[in-house]
Amino acid sequence: MTYRNIIFDFDGTLTDSRRDIAGAQLWSLQQIGVDGLREEDLYPLIGKSLHETFARVLPPSAHHRIPEAIAHYADYYPPRALTTTTLFPGVGATLATLRERGHRLAVASTKKGQGILRATEHFGITGMFDRLQGSENIPFKPAPDVVLAVLRSLDWSPAETLMVGDTDADILAGRAAGIATCAVTYGSLSRDALMAFRPDHMLDSITGVLQIAQTGEPRMTYDTPHERQAS
Repeated sequence: MTYRNIIFDFDGTLTDSRRDIAGAQLWSLQQIGVDGLREEDLYPLIGKSLHETFARVLPPSAHHRIPEAIAHYADYYPPRALTTTTLFPGVGATLATLRERGHRLAVASTKKGQGILRATEHFGITGMFDRLQGSENIPFKPAPDVVLAVLRSLDWSPAETLMVGDTDADILAGRAAGIATCAVTYGSLSRDALMAFRPDHMLDSITGVLQIAQTGEPRMTYDTPHERQAS
């Protein structure tokens, strides 16, 4: 099994944006009087919606202030989105090689489309992708909607498509959309945390996508039957 089409998550998969995102979230929380958290405490929540992130770290008695924290973030983050953000090692070369080999690429992110484009333009990789799909007006992952939007807009066959991401939400969204999944261990979650969601493939470096895309191997094996039969 080979994969003609590759859909990538963005933050935590292609870009190391943890410090910029978590720093903005931390600042936003501080504006509503929440102290005592560190950026590192927010890293595992990157990739989730802002509402879910703030709901996880705020006590229920403060949930009514989540819209206020989101508003602070919306003002603070965009002009600082690329202050420390970098591409993960090997991303540029991997994307270029995939394109040279005839694979078709897209992004499906919880990020807004404008934010994705700002970053891809900054790193000079916009032309690598057939579509940059943000989550405006559609449910966030783990709902499959952002992945399905890519498949429908580009008329891609689910059987020929792989979802690559660094969080449980990416794996669950890809599976719910009926496509194979690949977890990367260098982003938000550890290998053990990702294993619990049973991705079809797992990588410690983005460069491993080259082999998986060409051969469909290596595949993950588990002690119990896979929750979803491979295509």
